[in-house]
Amino acid sequence: MDIPGVQMRDVCHTIIRGKMKKALLFLFLLPMILGAVNYSLDELIEHGLSNSWTMRSSELTYKSAVSQYQSSKWSLLPDVNLSAGVNKDFTDNSAPKSSLSSSTGISVSKTISLNDADYFQYRYAKLDKETAQLELEQGKRDYIFSVLSAYVDVLSSQKQLASLNKNLEIQTRVLDQSRTLLQLGKTTNFEVKQNEIAVMNSRISILKTQNTIETKRRELFSLVQLPDEGYDLTDLNVDTSLSAASMNIESSSELQILNQQLRRNKLVEKQGFLDNFPRVNLSYNLDRTISGEDFDFDTYHTNHGVSLTLSYPLWNYFTNKESTSRSKISSQLTLLNLENKTDNLNKQYTQMSEELNYLYQLDTMYSEKLAQSQEQIRIAEERYRLGLIELLELDKTRTEYIDADIAYNSNRYQILISQENLNKLTSQKILGKW
Repeated sequence: MDIPGVQMRDVCHTIIRGKMKKALLFLFLLPMILGAVNYSLDELIEHGLSNSWTMRSSELTYKSAVSQYQSSKWSLLPDVNLSAGVNKDFTDNSAPKSSLSSSTGISVSKTISLNDADYFQYRYAKLDKETAQLELEQGKRDYIFSVLSAYVDVLSSQKQLASLNKNLEIQTRVLDQSRTLLQLGKTTNFEVKQNEIAVMNSRISILKTQNTIETKRRELFSLVQLPDEGYDLTDLNVDTSLSAASMNIESSSELQILNQQLRRNKLVEKQGFLDNFPRVNLSYNLDRTISGEDFDFDTYHTNHGVSLTLSYPLWNYFTNKESTSRSKISSQLTLLNLENKTDNLNKQYTQMSEELNYLYQLDTMYSEKLAQSQEQIRIAEERYRLGLIELLELDKTRTEYIDADIAYNSNRYQILISQENLNKLTSQKILGKW
């Protein structure tokens, strides 16, 4: 049966939550609306860490592991039970009228055994919580690197688009001049056609780059769970003086997670080993009961009980043998994975460090080429002013500069990605913050 008041309350809660969500989104966008119109990488990452599906799922997984750990700690405490009861005899007619009896009591009990299941469950839960923490930190680094990569892809494509637009202007001017020269009989239809093809190629490149930017922006804003209002992205600084992050195997989250798995397997082996021994249980029980007729509670009864039991199932060894064997095999597999992962990490680190040094060398060469291209433009413009060269030659030097600028910027963004990829590999902070 539907209750109107409950339905109205649910509707009100839904409306309030929707308004709060819009208000939070407005507060996030307010600095960009008032300040100037840019998205910053830090703002997008912080928003994504709080709102993305990936990070919200990781947080819930970690909270579940913490909850399991807290439950296992409670299981270590003694069992405490409260009881109360009332009894009335309606069948014995000879019983006195005051045949109503009552009782209340408390009992405390705890069993300690050589292979205590509650204790081992606590140890497992503690290891699982530590593993979940490592996985959450690793997932956070992976997510931030994904956002950074998408952000840099957009920036790099935008830089390329700006250069391609300049190149189109030059190619268009060259085409117009070639058409004029054709009318004067100073060039051929073949050269004009070549220039027309160059203009068409420039327009195709621009169209492709524009599509790439739109695609990359959709990926970026989908990652951070934020609607794209079309604002520009703030550019990033690239520090080419940074050396490659040092490799400390012990700090690697991937290896730490595997070590946690190895510790868990060892604990399973220990529990299986203890199962081969006789089962020794030490139990203590305290019962304290107060009772009486007509709720007088004038009768007290206290009972202390201590018991020590020793037992050994005859087929225990045979039933545990295969289980113990599987636990040892699991530990061996984990050790193999650990060795393999260590070897792969060292190889990846060597390869990525060499690639970063290679990109640094390219940056130096591209920087020199860019400077030379700028100098060539200055010289060409002076010669053009003096009438020593035609506009075609001047525009050719400008085109060479644009090509050098595209290569230079693309390489610098690649340096930034390589630097942070090394930080992710070595489980260090991304961008020095996360």
